[in-house]
Amino acid sequence: MKINFDLNVIVYFAAISVGIYTSLLLWFSSKNRFANKVLSVLILSISGWVIDAFLRTSGIYRQYPSLYFLPIYYSFSFGPLIFLYVRSITNKEFKFSRFELLHFIPLLIQSSFYLFACFQSYQFKYDLWFRVHQPYTYRIEYDGTWLSLVIYIILSFRYFTKYQSWLANNYSNLSRKLLNWLKFSLLTLILVCIAWLFEAFLRDFRNTYYQYDFSTNLLCIVIYCMAVLGMQEADTLVEFKVENIADKPGLVNKPDEAVIQLIDQAMTRHQLYLNPELTLAELADFLNLPAKTISYNINAGFNKPFNTYVNAFRVEEVKRRLLTADLGKFTLLGIALDSGFNSKTSFNRIFKEFTGSSPSDFIKK
Repeated sequence: MKINFDLNVIVYFAAISVGIYTSLLLWFSSKNRFANKVLSVLILSISGWVIDAFLRTSGIYRQYPSLYFLPIYYSFSFGPLIFLYVRSITNKEFKFSRFELLHFIPLLIQSSFYLFACFQSYQFKYDLWFRVHQPYTYRIEYDGTWLSLVIYIILSFRYFTKYQSWLANNYSNLSRKLLNWLKFSLLTLILVCIAWLFEAFLRDFRNTYYQYDFSTNLLCIVIYCMAVLGMQEADTLVEFKVENIADKPGLVNKPDEAVIQLIDQAMTRHQLYLNPELTLAELADFLNLPAKTISYNINAGFNKPFNTYVNAFRVEEVKRRLLTADLGKFTLLGIALDSGFNSKTSFNRIFKEFTGSSPSDFIKK
């Protein structure tokens, strides 16, 4: 067997190797078991698409034409798996239901088509390719995959935006819970969709079949991103449910003054903000009030989410201690940790958001 090596062949082979290796690691990972298995299957299915590009560009298909129509095409799973992963990684209590299977009906049709064609004679495959697949079903598959990706990425972004909004209303320390790496991956997929649309236009209306393959190259980048970033992800720590999203600032305008006073006393008198992992649920337990009532009144009375409300006290505590010469006894990081922050990175970022200057610049003033 002779392989025609060029840059694309090397990139494809590397992405396939990384994809398969990472998929195995994620599948047998003891952390976030369901979410990691979903990510494993997603990376493996994308790798299948890249395998086809590798076999084509390396010349293997020409040497072994019987390999055409291998059952390695699962592109209709890309979108549903992305959406399923976003939902499962943001909620450790997520349960897969039978209803979820409806998302994979197009995949069932696609995989059945290739599984049937794979075991047919070469002559049958030849006729199927030129009479059916290239003029009709290939376009349905290629353009349909693009449309599926767009729909599910939009759904994923909407869900993820609600998740981050919910976090701000329920946790005082967002830290790694924000999953910003996941947002980066979704943005990368948007670039894939843009390139995919351009490529689909060239293939559908200019008949440039396989002359341009931007989408496959970008899918290789997606494999690398998901492999590296997904492997670094820690256990999911929250139990996010869409139906339990807290009210957003500006949507409520009638706070209960008695509740507002209780919340303020919990912060000023009892200094609950010193707990770096303070949550809305813990504040609600302390005040013996429903969490929704607390969230509602913080948004209505202070026009800010729970996270911003608590961090404001922490920043003021740091400023107070700096002004009382505590810096001579403790390090700046020590003061930050004692004031309720849980890391240097989050402290620097939040302090600058509230004061407009970094901690070191604030000291010099």
